[in-house]
Amino acid sequence: MKALNAFSNEKRIFSTKLLVCTAMLISICVVMLNTPIGTLRLPLVSVTIAHIPVLVAALVFGLKSGIIVGISFGVTTMIMALTMAVSPFDLLFINPLVSVLPRALIPITTFFSYRGLSSLLLGHLAGKTAAVATSILIGNLTNTFGVYTIIYIIYAQRLFEATGIPALQLIITAISTSTLFKAVIVVIITTPIVLTLRRVVKP
Repeated sequence: MKALNAFSNEKRIFSTKLLVCTAMLISICVVMLNTPIGTLRLPLVSVTIAHIPVLVAALVFGLKSGIIVGISFGVTTMIMALTMAVSPFDLLFINPLVSVLPRALIPITTFFSYRGLSSLLLGHLAGKTAAVATSILIGNLTNTFGVYTIIYIIYAQRLFEATGIPALQLIITAISTSTLFKAVIVVIITTPIVLTLRRVVKP
């Protein structure tokens, strides 16, 4: 009976810890989206880093936490599009299929990429680091290509009518050759954060 009560208390503490950590990451995500902190300005490019809490949640606290933070990230983006849009392109994010769905997919591709890679690499330290870095890269690219793919599927004709330029051409220009470079920067920033938290935090 004592063992059962101890297990129940431990489970409740874990649930509370997970809830608090998830809420903290949501708060960080919202702050980053609404302040310059969410954009890293380098000499040649600006790198969006507001989605880093989503990647951290998925890799440190698990899939459920990641999805919750990802959806929160998407909903915040949608609200910002409704209230603070500065360009016609921003208005596309009023549609939850554009603003929320790709952000909910970030933790899914990140989490399962890590699981698959870590099992293949047999748990070695270098292998775990490579698995974390690669899964972060995949999650980051999920965000970029997910958003633009859905925009193309839903708004291709409307974009062409508004600009006279084929939607695919507009999207390729928007993605640009710097996309992979930006993704690598996110990997460099996020990988040590995840590795450190995985050692410190004991879910």
